[in-house]
Amino acid sequence: MGERLYRCEGIILKRIDVGEADRIVTILTPNGKIQATARGVRKTASKLSGHLELLSHCQLQLAVGKQRDVLTQSIAIERFDTLQLELVRMAAGYYVAELTDMLLADEDAAAQTYTLCLETLRALCTVQTVDMVLHWYTMQLCDAVGYRPQLTECAVCGQTLDSTAQLWSFVQGGMLCADCARSDIQAMRVSLSVFKVLRIVQREPLATVVGYTVPADVHAMVYQILRRWVMRQSERAIRSAAFLDDVRRQDLS
Repeated sequence: MGERLYRCEGIILKRIDVGEADRIVTILTPNGKIQATARGVRKTASKLSGHLELLSHCQLQLAVGKQRDVLTQSIAIERFDTLQLELVRMAAGYYVAELTDMLLADEDAAAQTYTLCLETLRALCTVQTVDMVLHWYTMQLCDAVGYRPQLTECAVCGQTLDSTAQLWSFVQGGMLCADCARSDIQAMRVSLSVFKVLRIVQREPLATVVGYTVPADVHAMVYQILRRWVMRQSERAIRSAAFLDDVRRQDLS
């Protein structure tokens, strides 16, 4: 009986070397995440070599396997070469891939996440600075997978928030009004500028978000809040964050 083959599009999120020449590849598709084996891909003569680069958007053919499916063909649709030319863009791309792998578990969210991821990788190739794109993707990904923080109404009482809101609660799941401040004595005080950026990246399309100019100290606080939020939901550290921070500091110096 012949192999059962199927085709799909996918974005390469992760690669792990196994054995002498194989790789296990994590792929984001519109129908969910796939872990597939790319046999012999690290051999120079492999037909798959060069067509399964990290962050590439590919047309794939796979054979159904017993433990995991096997990649038999890959054609790059978009390589996002610009991400490989500048260190800060590369680090941003790795950050996007790791966040996606960390947070996406439900197939119901895969199609939306796939669209968001492609839009984000394309934007990272063209924007002048990557920060607002990364804030937007983190917030939109959290929304897609069911971890949307509350930024419109108080996370405790539901009262509509205004510019006087100053506290972010990881425990309660978002911003607190002044009356509910005592509900979390460890709530983080945030400036109005940080609150505005959080709302912008939650509400606005990416094309609008990239037009905002934000001070470095506000970016730093938004990164801190969103990373802690992601780690609280996933119970995992974001390993690529340190690399991203290092190259961002170099880029700013």
